[in-house]
Amino acid sequence: MHDETKVGVFVLVGMALFGTAIFLLGDYSFQTYYPVSVEFQDVAGLPDKSVVKLSGVVVGKIKKIYLKRDKVRVQLAVQDGVKIYRNSRFLIGSTSLIGSKFLQIDQGDASSGVIEPGDVMSGSDVLPIDRAMAKAVEEIQGLVKDLRGDGSMTKNLGEILANLREVTAGINEIVSTSQPHAEKAMERLDGITAKLDSILAKTDSLLTKISNGDGVAGALVSDKQMKENVTSTLNNLKDASASVKDIVGRVGGFRTYWNLQTKYEPLARNSKSDLGVKIYPRPGRYYYLGGSNIINTKDQVRGVDYDTRNTIDAQLGWEIKGFDLYAGALGGAGGFGVKYRPFHYDPKWDMFRFMVEASDFSRRRTIKGRFFDKPRYDAGMEFIFNRYVSAGVRVNDLEEVKRVNYTARVMFEDKDISYLLGLATLGGTKK
Repeated sequence: MHDETKVGVFVLVGMALFGTAIFLLGDYSFQTYYPVSVEFQDVAGLPDKSVVKLSGVVVGKIKKIYLKRDKVRVQLAVQDGVKIYRNSRFLIGSTSLIGSKFLQIDQGDASSGVIEPGDVMSGSDVLPIDRAMAKAVEEIQGLVKDLRGDGSMTKNLGEILANLREVTAGINEIVSTSQPHAEKAMERLDGITAKLDSILAKTDSLLTKISNGDGVAGALVSDKQMKENVTSTLNNLKDASASVKDIVGRVGGFRTYWNLQTKYEPLARNSKSDLGVKIYPRPGRYYYLGGSNIINTKDQVRGVDYDTRNTIDAQLGWEIKGFDLYAGALGGAGGFGVKYRPFHYDPKWDMFRFMVEASDFSRRRTIKGRFFDKPRYDAGMEFIFNRYVSAGVRVNDLEEVKRVNYTARVMFEDKDISYLLGLATLGGTKK
């Protein structure tokens, strides 16, 4: 091969390699594309020339990213034949927490129509993962700082828990003292009920024999008048026994619970208590009567407290599945409330209770130098540790001052009072 031929072959190979490099580096392709533009508030570091994925499949690439007025416009090149529906979501995706970013398209519905070449769509401004984590860390640090404060909140929560332990110890002593008496009373009621059942069974048997004229009883009442008299007497005895059984059932049907709740308000820097009794005359129906915001009126409040002290709670309530509906006097003012247990159907997870209350609808007065003219709305939640103890947080007066309260509640059953209330119903019956 001549030298000239070698040089010619070398030049041709070099030109082919150079053309291939220009083709690759210049982002040329034999695939045809159509343009679509997407506008974002922030592209969160989306690089130029990155890929476009539709439902996880690469369908194009980013041609250009630039500012247009107060928006960031991303110009896409989408492969011909790929249909993107108009209600699709455009957002910034990432292969991992620190991986490369790409433009992600969540396909919409065909009924919304197809995006045409040159259309400008709006992107979804989703907070990037790195910024979301930074924001979460910042909020956690702020929460820790608020909890630390000057140490007064931790100290007050410690005092509340110490008082709660003392109250629990007193409750245990009361329950252990009253339990034997209540158990004996219930045993006597069970014995009376069993005897009444026996009397009713024997009465039915005797009436059957008398009606058929069998045995000595049939002979004694062979006379028609005597038979009618004896039958009437036994019927009266049967009715009386049934009435006594009903009354005894009512005596043992009451359920009574004491309710003690302590509330700590950081802005007012003081604690208040609610104490009352909850009476169930029958399942699903109850009455509640007690005192609200109980505090010594001579105590000086360290902060501003807008709650009315030492008021009355008197409510009528119904429990329907997971709902607790009640109405009456709430903190001395007329209103109503709803409590809901979202996991009431599963005892294993039934630990949360959410509440909403509305009261004092005609309020127009000045309290501590501030004029109130809107109804009071409260909302909160409780975590139930067991059947006796729960704790939670609530926000009072959402329309006016929005005061956060931390609560601790203790409830226990008093069977002696239930027995006395049942006996008291005997005086009101005519049977």
